[in-house]
Amino acid sequence: MRNYRAHRSVDRSRSGGVHRSNNDPTDSNKIIAWEYKMCSPSTSNVRFITFVNTSYIEAENMEAIFNILLKIEVGVLVFSWIEFLYLFYLFVFIRAMHFNLTFLFMNYGGQYFCSMLSRCIIVYQQLGNDPNNDLHHLIIIANYVRTIGLFIAMYILPIFMIERCLATFFVKNYEKSRKIWVSFMILSIFHPLVFASAIAYIQCWLPVVFHVISFFIVNIIGYIGIHICFSYNIKKHGKFYRTTCFTNVSYGLSERFQLAENIKMCKVLKKVQISIMFFNIGCCSILLMDHFKVEMMIIYWSYVSFNFFCLVYGITVPIILYSALPEWQKETRRLIFMCIRKGHVEEEPKSTFGETMIYNDHTIESNIYFTQFNKATF
Repeated sequence: MRNYRAHRSVDRSRSGGVHRSNNDPTDSNKIIAWEYKMCSPSTSNVRFITFVNTSYIEAENMEAIFNILLKIEVGVLVFSWIEFLYLFYLFVFIRAMHFNLTFLFMNYGGQYFCSMLSRCIIVYQQLGNDPNNDLHHLIIIANYVRTIGLFIAMYILPIFMIERCLATFFVKNYEKSRKIWVSFMILSIFHPLVFASAIAYIQCWLPVVFHVISFFIVNIIGYIGIHICFSYNIKKHGKFYRTTCFTNVSYGLSERFQLAENIKMCKVLKKVQISIMFFNIGCCSILLMDHFKVEMMIIYWSYVSFNFFCLVYGITVPIILYSALPEWQKETRRLIFMCIRKGHVEEEPKSTFGETMIYNDHTIESNIYFTQFNKATF
């Protein structure tokens, strides 16, 4: 990474810095203050994604408002951490989907967890807790980690589409053999491409418009692909129930199960992908602000909106996924019941009319069985 000094000109389109006249006697002092408070966010060399210049905020007497917003953001980040810890518990211990899809979702959640941690470090510094600039190198690393994490979220939709397409292609034995190589193959291709794109963004190798257009194209491909996969599985599953096709089409039990599973998970992904697309489009639109000449305060407010957009995005997607998976809901109810009623005593199962169904005395059970059997046969 190239070094950058306080006296170098600030590029507003890349850093959110502020242009000031060289004749202004306070100019050098403000920029030096900016370097110590902001760890020299990007000049013409490096982009710091949505990094707010606190020196400019102080000059505009907006420091109190921005500090309140940062503290609110920290509170939401803490809640989001708790949510994701529980989400990982559900991923690991409750099997609600195929291993490959679970692994891809865990990768999706993992990037957000790292992105949240990086954001906490940046917020800590922006709240004025690093007056001596001791976190300079850590802030740079946090910027890289957060940007890579956000790019993973922006490009995530196609990997779910590819996994469902492969599940459809290997429908005869996908569930039985698990084929764990599918998720590893997808991620081994996905991660290098995303990492390269994120680093290209940070190092200003490509314009912001290029990244935003690529986000839109990738999300549209993922969205359409899931719908095509869903329609194909519905059509193939429907053949099994057509009387005229029984002689021509033979489906094994595992194949029928996988077809039903493909349809079920495509329905889940259709719900999730709508929220992902909505937030991705919103975040991408805000990033485009860096490409245009806009009032500095408008840019900073758009940065604040971006950060809260990411938080709402990270909180909403797990909720939608949870609402679409009955297995997770059942486990949550079980845990809540255990916490509320620790001394719970299970009741013996009863019939529809409230009659006891299980007896300790096997003789009584035998008599009841044969009595009912005789009534049914004679």
